[in-house]
Amino acid sequence: MSENTKILIVDEDPELLASLSQQLQENAYQVFTAGDTSQAKTVLLAEDPELLVLDLMLHEMEGQDLLAFIEQQELTTSVIVISEETGFDVVSSAFRSGVFDYLQKPFELDEFLATVRYAMSKREVEQDFLSLRKKLERSEKLHRFMVESSPDIIFIVDKGGHFVFVNKRAEEALGYSKNELLGEHYSFIVEPRCLEQAAYCFQERREGARATREEEIWLRCKEIPQIDSRKKIAIELNSVGVYENSDAQGLKNFSGTYVVARDVTERLASEKLIHYQAYHDLLTGLPNRALFMDRLSNTINNARRENRKLAVMFLDLDRFKVVNDSLGHSIGDTLLQLVSERLDECLRESDTLARIGGDEFMVLLPFVESVEDAQIVAEKVVSAIKKPFVINDHELYVTVSIGISIYPHDGENAEMLIKNSDIAMYHTKEAGKDNFHRYDQNMSEKNDLLLSIENEIRSGLKEGQFEVFYQPQIRLEDGQIVGVEALLRWNHPQQGLLSPSNFITVAEESGLICELGDWVLEEVLSVIADWKKDGLRVERFAINFSGKEIEQNNFADKIIDSLKKHSVDASQLEIEVTEGVLMRNIENSLAKIKQLHDVGVNIAIDDFGTGYSSLSLLQKLPINRLKIDRSFIQDMEESTDRFIIEAIAHMARGLKLEMVAEGVEQDYQLRYLHQLQCPIVQGFVFSQGVPADEAKSFIASTQAMLDEQEKEQRLSS
Repeated sequence: MSENTKILIVDEDPELLASLSQQLQENAYQVFTAGDTSQAKTVLLAEDPELLVLDLMLHEMEGQDLLAFIEQQELTTSVIVISEETGFDVVSSAFRSGVFDYLQKPFELDEFLATVRYAMSKREVEQDFLSLRKKLERSEKLHRFMVESSPDIIFIVDKGGHFVFVNKRAEEALGYSKNELLGEHYSFIVEPRCLEQAAYCFQERREGARATREEEIWLRCKEIPQIDSRKKIAIELNSVGVYENSDAQGLKNFSGTYVVARDVTERLASEKLIHYQAYHDLLTGLPNRALFMDRLSNTINNARRENRKLAVMFLDLDRFKVVNDSLGHSIGDTLLQLVSERLDECLRESDTLARIGGDEFMVLLPFVESVEDAQIVAEKVVSAIKKPFVINDHELYVTVSIGISIYPHDGENAEMLIKNSDIAMYHTKEAGKDNFHRYDQNMSEKNDLLLSIENEIRSGLKEGQFEVFYQPQIRLEDGQIVGVEALLRWNHPQQGLLSPSNFITVAEESGLICELGDWVLEEVLSVIADWKKDGLRVERFAINFSGKEIEQNNFADKIIDSLKKHSVDASQLEIEVTEGVLMRNIENSLAKIKQLHDVGVNIAIDDFGTGYSSLSLLQKLPINRLKIDRSFIQDMEESTDRFIIEAIAHMARGLKLEMVAEGVEQDYQLRYLHQLQCPIVQGFVFSQGVPADEAKSFIASTQAMLDEQEKEQRLSS
């Protein structure tokens, strides 16, 4: 023990301090010294030594103050007094203050060390005794706490079923006091429907593994007037028989039953809620896909046994995204709730309406005699949904597209019926929306074709079948090539070279357009960097981006990161977007376009004149160019189209925007645009879109020819 024992020596004699300190240290004690009470108090508080060796006569009896300080601070430090004073009053006062021993100066060192060892030995015995007593006290308190303050409800009932013990947790859970329960039969608090079950639990005689375990029972709570208290609780209980000492024959005497229970009311409520959430849409309260599938599967089994039909309807709201994006998710959520209510009003009690996600719903009609029955319901739904919805002073209009499949003709299992109703719904979308169609085999064939194209696109991306072509943009003033537009092409292994019109719609619907767009961006930036290394610089490379790409949260960040990765100047990249894409979600699009414009990327409105953008919108947008839609150029012989081109040209000059005419294929179109002072043109009259190597050669040769012409002009002048 001495290795860890701390001893403080307090004496004003430095030589004595040094001597005692040396002796104690040689005996492996950790020693602190102090020459006055102030230093001593500091050490006592900081180090809490086990033993204090103190000269009482320190500075005219200041040692007594130190003993009082120890008592005041409730320190457990043992004290040995060393002093020249041997008067009865001084010595007796020291012992009354709790001093362990008193040594008269001068003393022998051996005597001193023996006294220290004895003090430490006695202290250790006392500490062990105190520790044991505290453990016993804690054990007793713990036992009382476990029973009285247990989180579990604890009952003891006698062999007649009457309560003889109830703990505090039982009082809190049931609202009854101990006095109200003691002596009562257990049936007093058991729900009537659980009485038979409770008899086995509250009169349990068995012990060990065969005793009652985890039995669930409902108990009645005390009804307290004017207080919103629980009427009943669910408990999960364990019970075991209690036996007294054996009788003369060695048989144990059954005295009652010990019941330990836990309140599981909240757990059961949570499980019920979790179960509800697992099978219901939380926004509308309607069944979700999982519950719908379960009901549909059961209904199919019944219909198969009874040889009857049923119908599945797949519903998708038209224009809901416009409402959600323009007015916010709160209005959108309220609209979905109102739509759900209106749909429910169109159905019978035996029908099932489910929301399966977003703005999509499904309906199960378990009893239909014919296709016409399902069509009648669909007509009611279409008519009901097209009526206006009023939310926060907004009068909103949406419509619904519906697809219908009939069991067993359109599918004999749940998956097939849902799939085919989905296909029919998309057919309704393509046919103009706000209507319904029943599934037809031809729809599936078309859908299979689209799926096949989607899979081929995926393969094409993996196998490097896609390629970027480049079409030059010419400045009419001097014939310089001032930019190129990147055009995606697909080297299809069976169908040859395909333009985007053959696959871009499928890519957009499947979401692959984003993956394609990422690939095009990387490819174009790589070409810019390569041409720059070869000394060929083109002012701008234009890439067209779709709405789905711009809707990506990281759209702008992704482009900026790619520019940095390829060390390409942002001013060399031009983003082309159509008016329609911008109008989908103008605020969101504007923020991303502005972020790109702020780092130097050029912005162009593609196919201008075919959308719905206003002059005020054009003034807001950070754009550099307007590209006239090719349809106006190709129909230029019509006077109306010429008026439109001239109007766009005047507007572009007024807004200080550069105008680009694309789709220029004839010389007369070129002459007209030159006369109109259109700065930049693009089209077959100069070059069609060509692979990167051909475009590079064309640009280099054109530049060389223009340089030669300029040189000849200088020489001739």
